[in-house]
This record gives sequence, C-alpha cells and structure tokens, in this order.
Amino acid sequence: MRVRFRSVRQHPSQVLLPLWIILVVAFFTWQEGTYRGLIALLAEWQFNEFGVYHPLLTFLLFVLILAPLPFLFTRRRRKSAAAAASAAVPATDVLPARNDLTHAIFEATRFLNVLVVAAVGCFGAALLACVMILMLPTAAGPIQRISASTTLPQAPSQGLTELRGGILYTRTSAFDEDLWLTHRNIRFAPMVDAGADPSVIRYFIELSPTDGSQRAETTSARQGILVKDALPGELFRLYRYAGFRVTPTHYVLFRSAATMRWPYWIWASEFAVGGLVIALGALVQWFRRRRLIAREGQPVAEAEA
Repeated sequence: MRVRFRSVRQHPSQVLLPLWIILVVAFFTWQEGTYRGLIALLAEWQFNEFGVYHPLLTFLLFVLILAPLPFLFTRRRRKSAAAAASAAVPATDVLPARNDLTHAIFEATRFLNVLVVAAVGCFGAALLACVMILMLPTAAGPIQRISASTTLPQAPSQGLTELRGGILYTRTSAFDEDLWLTHRNIRFAPMVDAGADPSVIRYFIELSPTDGSQRAETTSARQGILVKDALPGELFRLYRYAGFRVTPTHYVLFRSAATMRWPYWIWASEFAVGGLVIALGALVQWFRRRRLIAREGQPVAEAEA
C-alpha cells in the first residue's frame, strides 16, 4: 500500500503582506506616540488650517494608504500571469470556471490570513501598551527633593519627587482631548530655578484645576511623580515655536498616576477596538471562504488542513 503525502506550500505573499501591515502600523504608531515625522507634519498643517488635530484620523489615513500597496501590486501581477496561463489552455466549459473558483478561494484565504495577523498585531500592541503602564514610575519609595535647575550635575531620577522653583503661570499651556465618550483637559506650566533664565525650560508641572492661569510667577515646591520626556509632543513644539529653549531631555511632574497613565490607556483602547473590528472582518471573511469551498465541492476540513 502506498501512502502519498502532499506538501502544502504557503505563498510568500501570505507572509510578507501581514508583515508589511505590522511594520506600517508599528512605524506610524511610533511617530504618533513621539510626535515626529510625517505624523507631526500633517498635525502641524491641521493646527494651522483648522486649529485642531485629529490623531486617530491622521494615523488611519497613512495606514489605509500604505498598508494595501503590496496587495495591489501582487494582485495585478497575478492577474497578468493568470491571463497568460488561461490563453495557453484549450477552451472548455468546466475548466475556466473551476480555475476562477480556485483562484477566488486562494484570494479569500490570503485576505483572511492578512486580517488575522493584523488583528493579532493590534491586540499585541494593546497588550504592549498595558505592559508599558506597569513600567512607568510610581509614587512608592523615598521622595527626592530637587530644584528646577538646568545645570544639575546629574539627571534626576524618575518617581516621587518634590520640585522647587518658580512657576511661570503666564506660560501655561492647555491640552484638550475630545474622545468619543469623554472630554479631557490638562494644563502644564514651566518651572524654572529662582533667578534663572525663564526662556530655558527643563521642567514642567501639571496644574490643578484651582491653579490660576494669570497669577504672577511664584516660587514654591510641588510634589508628584516625575517622568522623563512626558510632555505631549504638540505642547513640546508649541513652546519651541514660542521662542523657548526646551532642553532635549525634559521632565514633567504629574499630580497623579492617573494623568501619567492616561495616554497609554488611550493607545491600548484604540488598538483593542481596532483589533476587534478587524477580527469581525476576519470572521466574515472566514464564512465567505467556507461558502466558496462548498461551491467548489471540496470538503471544508480537507481545504482548511
């Protein structure tokens, strides 16, 4: 008795296309999180033209334009090759229809794989954002007491900190976020060392709702969680455009851990929602593929194996 084993060879596009989508999503996620590159350029244009910036729409614009490009090129090349092959095959009543159905099953399988990998990538990114939340500084441990000086011999540690200096209330910046279910407003003000040049900024503090925005510059001490390079990128560029020299490595003193963690929760929720939507699309595509296999007359279990 002879037993034949038929090896199933996966087409390179079924691996390269999902990998390309993951790279595109990861690249623009990094640009949005750090506010640089193409995302920052388009954001600045939106601020100048409309006065607002839509980060999610901007992110989706680049992803929807760049992610399908390899799929379109490979589809066009495969259609040309299929047309050339069909011209060499004698015309019959059954073969062309079966070849078209087999090709449709292959395309449905490839698209299903792309959707599955994209959904897994989104859920993985959401999980990564949650892991990054666990790695953020906390209010535990001894408190460090430093001044808001730009000439300290060593960089301060992140975590529970008492920062002393002059609060520049007249240089307060506001960051508004309009989400689907909530509206959020947070304000920051620079803090500089007493007698130092107020145009050179290294430290920012989160203001409470009771802090007046037009008060005179006062010297005080504030306690909170000190985090490195945590000022929103939009505000970082705003201060530089206004003529302030913000040091490349800056620090933000947050009043609470909730405010510090908020951007990461936003990233996690956006990727989770995106992964859920893509997963629903993958489910619809899976049912469509099963119908195509049933039309071809091939057992579904054998086709999936």
